[in-house]
Amino acid sequence: MSIVVSCECGQTFETDNTNAGRRARCSVCGHVLTVPAAPRAAEVFYIPPEPPVQATCRKAITSILLSTFFFIGCLSGLPAIVVGLAALKEIRQSGGRLRGRKLAIAGIVLGVMSCILTYAFLAQTAIHPREAARRAQCVNNLKQIGLAMHNYLSEHGVLPTAAISDSNGKPLLSWRVAILSYLESGSLYSEFQLDEPWNSPHNLALLDRMPNVYRCPSHDDLDNGMTSYVAVVGPNTAFTADFKPLSLRDFTDGTATTLLIGELRHQVPWTKPQDMPFDVPLPLNGLGSHHKDGFNALFGDGHVRFLKDTISPQVFNAILTRNGNEAIATDPL
Repeated sequence: MSIVVSCECGQTFETDNTNAGRRARCSVCGHVLTVPAAPRAAEVFYIPPEPPVQATCRKAITSILLSTFFFIGCLSGLPAIVVGLAALKEIRQSGGRLRGRKLAIAGIVLGVMSCILTYAFLAQTAIHPREAARRAQCVNNLKQIGLAMHNYLSEHGVLPTAAISDSNGKPLLSWRVAILSYLESGSLYSEFQLDEPWNSPHNLALLDRMPNVYRCPSHDDLDNGMTSYVAVVGPNTAFTADFKPLSLRDFTDGTATTLLIGELRHQVPWTKPQDMPFDVPLPLNGLGSHHKDGFNALFGDGHVRFLKDTISPQVFNAILTRNGNEAIATDPL
């Protein structure tokens, strides 16, 4: 680094900074000069930039609001996820100007949970319409059976017994055969030998010709000629074990609260006089179905109700009897 020296005569010259403090003579006027010290270098100070003004990312706010709304409503949180991801990208590229990263992440998480809830809900509702249609068909089957029994009652003055029996009281054929004429299956009824058991060679050949009204559509594994609709047979039920014909006068508890026909979880040959016996308190697993949470039941007045598996055992046993003098409200059913 050089030093500029100025003389009184106006002459200037440069010299190396190593000559600072030494004496020198002016080459023009001969005046003796003292070389000044080298000037100090200017100090440079770093002034940091002002911190940027931060604001919460609007997309992050939108994401958390959308996800909260969709989560509460069990709707798909896909929009919240998309907006949340866009918010994270915008925050990352803002250089610190935008905040709200935690809001965006929370929105994405809630959005994912909403999608899971939505999928579970849709999966469940996709099954329900099919089962609802099957249950409705089952109800219609039982209503047709109930109508056939009441038509039988109108003609004979009594309800059909649990079985067609011989003169000695031996059961031969089921009540399901006895009401065939009232189910528009009179021609099939006329083919049965009513004085022979269900499994005689002649009658057994008719087993596979079971009317569809005896087939519950929810019972997928029913074999040909098999049904899950049964009567409850006992001393105080709508069907007696001694096959005594009953009229409506015998239903002192009322036909609206007395069960006629229910469903089984297993299957029986439709022509066989095989039903559900009831001479002691019947456990709740005696009757049941392949419907979810319960089974359909036909009552004495012809209406059909769905009885839940959670029905009170006391109420359940009461509706199986026709003359138990129980006071039953319809709501508990």
